[in-house]
Amino acid sequence: MKPAVGRWTQPGRGGAGLPAGPALPAVVQTALWAAAPVWFGRTCLRRYGPLFTARILGFGPVVYACSPETIRRILLDDAAAFDAASANESIRFVVGEHSLLMSGGAEHTRRRKLLMRPLHGRNVADYVDVMVSIVEREMRSWRPGSTVRLLECFQRVTLEVMIRAVFGITDSARLDRLRVLVPKLLALNPLIILLPALRKPFGGIGPWARFQRLLREVDDIIHAEIRQRRQRLAAEPDLRGSDVLTLLLTTSSSGTPLSDTELRDHMVTLLAVGQETTATQLAWFFERVLRNGSALRRVQAAVDEGDTRVLDAAIHEAIRARPTTLDVGRITVGRWEAEGHSFPAGTLFAVSLGLLHLSPDLHPVPESYSIDRFHPVEPPSTHFLPFGGGNHRCLGASLAMVEMRTVITTILRNARLRPRREAPERVKPKGPMLVPGHGAEVVVEANHLPAYAASATASEETT
Repeated sequence: MKPAVGRWTQPGRGGAGLPAGPALPAVVQTALWAAAPVWFGRTCLRRYGPLFTARILGFGPVVYACSPETIRRILLDDAAAFDAASANESIRFVVGEHSLLMSGGAEHTRRRKLLMRPLHGRNVADYVDVMVSIVEREMRSWRPGSTVRLLECFQRVTLEVMIRAVFGITDSARLDRLRVLVPKLLALNPLIILLPALRKPFGGIGPWARFQRLLREVDDIIHAEIRQRRQRLAAEPDLRGSDVLTLLLTTSSSGTPLSDTELRDHMVTLLAVGQETTATQLAWFFERVLRNGSALRRVQAAVDEGDTRVLDAAIHEAIRARPTTLDVGRITVGRWEAEGHSFPAGTLFAVSLGLLHLSPDLHPVPESYSIDRFHPVEPPSTHFLPFGGGNHRCLGASLAMVEMRTVITTILRNARLRPRREAPERVKPKGPMLVPGHGAEVVVEANHLPAYAASATASEETT
């Protein structure tokens, strides 16, 4: 049941206080934010405008910024007035203190420069052949007439791309173990993030103890890979590679080689923020396009003709229509003024790129999927920020776009799919991600790739 309108209005609009927002108890707002974040955010946006305050347990008052002008100021023009690292403090225990997400200022610039080279240009292009082979391997188990949950498939594909192509891990035992451990690690109980009091061992039982065991085993594998790679580079100093780990091992930071701990934190950060996001964006792409006949025909033609402009437009529209996350955090480092409000130091902002992309004032009929929003003319850059903006723009944006183009092209060249259900899949919160409610279920109508014998045998045994 939706709350009565009167209970939503928070008194004390304008002035030096925080912007208006729901008057509901914090526990109710938190429940709505956790269970139906898109509905909660869009309802607040409609009732209070593009700057409103919500009260979320574990975070306190959170000021949502949803307008292009305010978002530009926070991410670009006034970026120095905000602390991004402190806003990410709740995930420090996952990514580590040397993570790009936990740095700011000159230190952030230094770390970003180190990671920029492995994730852009020729290095990313070198991953394409591996990506194609990984997608084709996944597809060979798709029997015509069978139902496939694309989200699960893409989670396997993007994880494989990350650990094999991006990290360059080839040891079969480590690959097998990471395939099991990483999905469990990323399925982090959100209560651990929201409630630091739960981060206690409790005699080795409970979500925190389970998470710690998983993290230790993943760390052990990563550190073993780093040691082995260092030994190989010492024995073969002329060895070259395009994977992130090899490039970082042969790159110095101000003349000092990166420590094992720094390398570990960079690798875990890429796993934590890159793999699941790309998988979810791919699932939403097919969920949207397969339910729109004209869009599917345009995308299929673009794939056949190698027209990346139309394909990129289709990808961008899927990202706009179905954001995988709603916002990024920033904290004011001093007093900051915007839209008639004066915010003290320590104010937490949720820069809501998701609500920006779903704004009917900027994107008419935002619920509909239309490639025409991005082709032949793209919207203003301030109206669409798929990978954030400023010095904290997503470092893996180039990799993500190459991976999505490659996966989509490989699938549409080899298979024909249709949605299992005619109705659109609802948005389902899964930790910090917004995923298709049924996992982007499709029926395989045709598949031109030969099935693996093992896959065919397994299918027969289960029928």
